[in-house]
Amino acid sequence: MQDSETTENGGSRGTHSGKNAEPLTRDQVLRLSSQTIRQLHKRVSAQRFKEQGSDSAKLAHVRALVQVLQVYGGLLKDNELTELEKRITELEKQKEDRNRT
Repeated sequence: MQDSETTENGGSRGTHSGKNAEPLTRDQVLRLSSQTIRQLHKRVSAQRFKEQGSDSAKLAHVRALVQVLQVYGGLLKDNELTELEKRITELEKQKEDRNRT
């Protein structure tokens, strides 16, 4: 299965889903969230709102997307904290080594 992913400059490229797929960056997650917000806002702020038959299915998908983005954001945050802890530990080690000499 092939998904379309937006590149940094706004273009799109095909990516394969699976174990080797690169994780989304915080910026990419923010863009997905922003895109969803804009789509929903455009729909509900139209001069005349008319419910469509597909609305309930679309809303279910949006709810699922929001939940996934929340979980993913938490995972990104945890990963970033782990990386920061590693960097701090390494800096403290370097400082100790300098103080010994």
